[in-house]
Amino acid sequence: MKITAARADELLGSSWFTGYTAEVDLHEEPVVHDEFDVEARCEALGDTECVLFGAGLTVHGTLDLAGDVHSIYAVRGTLRARRLILGDAVLVVDGTVEVEEWLFGGDTRGVFEVGGLQVESDEGHDALFAKVATPTAVLLDRTRGELVLRRNGEPRQTGQLVAPALADLDPDYRPELLIGARLRELLVAGQPIFA
Repeated sequence: MKITAARADELLGSSWFTGYTAEVDLHEEPVVHDEFDVEARCEALGDTECVLFGAGLTVHGTLDLAGDVHSIYAVRGTLRARRLILGDAVLVVDGTVEVEEWLFGGDTRGVFEVGGLQVESDEGHDALFAKVATPTAVLLDRTRGELVLRRNGEPRQTGQLVAPALADLDPDYRPELLIGARLRELLVAGQPIFA
């Protein structure tokens, strides 16, 4: 069902759609997907999309928000996925996020907000992770210029990463960006990232 951007923002309790789109696709019932590839979805549509999942979203595989796709996805309630790759799309969840394997967010233009908090929020990283459950998390805090690492909810430091993530770092390149790209490769390949 299509609703106005203003109505979608009203349902969500914050302003994410108004000014970006006239209409939003609303799913009133819980939605389940095997995979959720934003780039493939947008190629099939021939355009970006603005969607409000009004009763939660479950992805049995990977929810991949892709690069160079500027769609807006909002979830009321709980977002569940096996793996979550943040990208240039916006992902807003007003409830909680549960990721079975890992959550990765590197150097992107997108927004990831859960319960009104982002990794860059003044409340700190722990406030965000109180609403995000995952065994492994890698998020780039763009404001502070650092990687935020979690293992089973506990903070980790870059020195606790596996050697391939830290080997031969270019001193002329921002280390958090290079390390982040390497961590994504390891996670996608099913390799551990913590030593």
